[in-house]
Amino acid sequence: MLEPLLTKFSQIWLTRLWRLLPILALVCFLGASGCQSLTGNPVDSRALAPSSTSSSAEGGTLGVVWQQVEGPQLIGGSCFSWRCAGVGDPALVRDRSGLIVWFTTMGIRPDSKGGFVADGPWIGRALGLDAPSLKLNFSPDSPVISVGADGTWDRYVETPTVLHDDKESRWILWYLGYAERGGPTSFVAPAIGQMHSLDAEGKNWQRSGVPIYRPIPGAWDGVLVTGPTVVRGPDGIWRLYYTGIGTKEGVGLLTSTDGISWKPYANNPVLEAQKAAWDEQILEQAVLYFRGQYWMWYSGYQNPLTKTTSIAIGLATSPDGIHWSRHPENPVLKPSTDGWNDISVLAPDVLVEPDGSLLMAAYGNSHKNQSSAGSIGFWRSR
Repeated sequence: MLEPLLTKFSQIWLTRLWRLLPILALVCFLGASGCQSLTGNPVDSRALAPSSTSSSAEGGTLGVVWQQVEGPQLIGGSCFSWRCAGVGDPALVRDRSGLIVWFTTMGIRPDSKGGFVADGPWIGRALGLDAPSLKLNFSPDSPVISVGADGTWDRYVETPTVLHDDKESRWILWYLGYAERGGPTSFVAPAIGQMHSLDAEGKNWQRSGVPIYRPIPGAWDGVLVTGPTVVRGPDGIWRLYYTGIGTKEGVGLLTSTDGISWKPYANNPVLEAQKAAWDEQILEQAVLYFRGQYWMWYSGYQNPLTKTTSIAIGLATSPDGIHWSRHPENPVLKPSTDGWNDISVLAPDVLVEPDGSLLMAAYGNSHKNQSSAGSIGFWRSR
């Protein structure tokens, strides 16, 4: 009984992790360029020798040169646990209790017949302090957002980003949601959702009845939208960036005046994948506004995508959140040469520390443990 269960579980999880593998054929068919080779003022709490995997650049090292904290700091669980497939997609914030990370995982749970079933994805939460190594503990040691009811648009939830709403003393979470696993993209009716916590810790969440954005079939992002990240600019406008795939691939933008109602930018994508470049395909990104400009760290790779394709993190900056310039020494963070993330490092989230330095969380996986979706580690930049 165990072997068929784990085989099915592995297939489901790897499809989720390498989400673009089943999509690429459809993207090519659509003619995409990549196939050619809140009412309450939420606060953005995100607003060591140099690592051999980071870049240097003229004009400063902040956001460009990254020093890895010895790690990883967050790993998956043992077999038959709710997180045995590994952990990924970190959403990083800091509050009075320390660092909090919400993340995506999958696992195995008991079924109604006395057996076990592979299930997820779902969202977990971890909490920890800085010293000495940013080690985090699962809090609680169970999903905080589980698989939803049959028939709901967001039965499955992943790629979270989280901000705090000070006025309401609660957390707000944006995410990729979809009704079922399967179909040509492994996501049935994917859309971007927004939910809020029912407590001050971000452990109990209220799903929303409808998504805030669903792409139009045949549009530039009509195949998949994923990996939202949200920032409020100095003009008071909320900006939600997401990865989109359809007739094009790249980073799209939604805007909002109240953090509740959103509309797409007319000239999406604002950052498009580059042919025959290291970022020929773009995955999840993180965006901050600080030091008078917008900063975007994003995952990228060069086709073809396999289980061992190298995925790295690049940097782009913008004066207005719309027109972006890639850093000349991209990618600024690459997989390690031999370690827990020697295949990939991706899906970053970044916060600004009180001393002005940056802390990044991202996940990666290795050649030695390809059966796991990955582990989450940390990097600092000064």
